[in-house]
Amino acid sequence: MALTISFQLSNSKGLGKIISFKGLGHELTIHPTIHGEPLLTSQAFYYLNTLDCIAFLKIKTKEGSLHQEQIEYLIDNYLFEYSTKNLKSRITTKVDEFLYWKDPAYNLYHHYDQANTGALVVDKNNDPTVIDIQPIDNDKVCFSDWCIPKNYTGSIIADYVEKMHSLLDEKVMLFMEPNEHQHGYIGKKRIFKCGYGLLDLYQAEKLDNIGNIKDSDNEFVLKSTYSADYDVYIPIERVDCDKLYNPLLLSFYFSGLNDKNPLNSFVGYYNVLEYYFEEAPIILSTKVYLEKDQLECVVKLIADHNEIFSFINSLEPRVKTQLFQPITTSSSVSINRFKRGSPNYIKAVSAWLYDIRCAVVHSKKTRKGKTTPIFEPYSVEANNIKVALPIVRWLAIQCIIKDYDLGGGKQSL
Repeated sequence: MALTISFQLSNSKGLGKIISFKGLGHELTIHPTIHGEPLLTSQAFYYLNTLDCIAFLKIKTKEGSLHQEQIEYLIDNYLFEYSTKNLKSRITTKVDEFLYWKDPAYNLYHHYDQANTGALVVDKNNDPTVIDIQPIDNDKVCFSDWCIPKNYTGSIIADYVEKMHSLLDEKVMLFMEPNEHQHGYIGKKRIFKCGYGLLDLYQAEKLDNIGNIKDSDNEFVLKSTYSADYDVYIPIERVDCDKLYNPLLLSFYFSGLNDKNPLNSFVGYYNVLEYYFEEAPIILSTKVYLEKDQLECVVKLIADHNEIFSFINSLEPRVKTQLFQPITTSSSVSINRFKRGSPNYIKAVSAWLYDIRCAVVHSKKTRKGKTTPIFEPYSVEANNIKVALPIVRWLAIQCIIKDYDLGGGKQSL
């Protein structure tokens, strides 16, 4: 026996694939979904790249149940492992707007359509208190579904989806003369030009019934009810994880990953590094007195010159171009550019990040009579520190991994 739990995620829209996680005792699958139990708002079609994803967790009951905090911690470890291999991923379990709700079992109306629509629910086959239920104006309705509206909407939606689907192959005869903007055309033209990942309603509903994924499966096929030409193939990615990392550091890390404000995001990642400000010098047997030097010790503990150089060299050309330019702040003072070709990337990246950190967390107009670099929240200039986020995030990842190696992780949930 296994207990299954669906867990909401943030920053997962457009993932367009299935991720299968193993290694921590309980299997986890992340897959696209149509949130909110659409009923009145059911659509004929959905695009895969517009769907959010959920985490679908299987808990083996023989190993005992998990508390909410344990479940979130388990998923966080899987997501951290995934993020180390997919540096563009920002998927987290930290959500602000919850899309799940729970209706009391005894309520006559349960909610659908993002909890906006109440639907009458009556289980005449299993509820002994229900003597009978009959339609009033429609003798053709049979109450086979305990969600009463579905007995009415089922045939309507089926007819609607079928008619909409038939339009995908609809063509017109087009005659056009050429002009300065386009060539002329004579012939048949489809009325729709559909993008990749078009799902009809029934295919979209199957997303929540993926079931067991075999180790040999490389993709999941959403078969079309109407034609194999409209089958959709969703790639499957696999991630193995056998480590439980420091929950406090994961919390800092995911706060940086989830926050859309670049200043807050920087602070979240920086807090991971700051966690080792006192211990890193001790481990390295180095005496330091300034925070700037403490940061340098942390960077030296978790990465070497060649690793930092290789990571920076792997960044996109656009990012590297920005990296080697001064960072304009909200005051009249700019932060010096990252020094290209430095003989000591540990010292260079530490000094650069510390300067950015001071401009992010401090708001002093002047220091010793001189104007200081500061960032006004939500300003255009605040976006300029986005160039530093890939580097400080990568360093945060290395710090969390190093912390685990030093015994900072957990042995069990």
